[in-house]
Amino acid sequence: MCISIVLGKVLNNWILSIKICGSIALVCFGLAGTLNGTFISKNRFRSVTSIDKEDDKVVRSKITNFAMVIGSTNSILAVIIFFLIK
Repeated sequence: MCISIVLGKVLNNWILSIKICGSIALVCFGLAGTLNGTFISKNRFRSVTSIDKEDDKVVRSKITNFAMVIGSTNSILAVIIFFLIK
């Protein structure tokens, strides 16, 4: 987040800041969706979760939550910058 704001200020190119924040948000949302099991069918997810260890589930859940927080803050920042430069 700070990198995109600093680059936008130094280069005086706020569109670049929006693109950086949006790209980070999309990557984080994709990572969270993949780890959450959004992109696979229910049968496959049930079979995968039945053989998973409890530690793996906890780690996957923590990474998913972290990616969602980072993605959400970056998307909110991109929207705020968009409305400020408009």
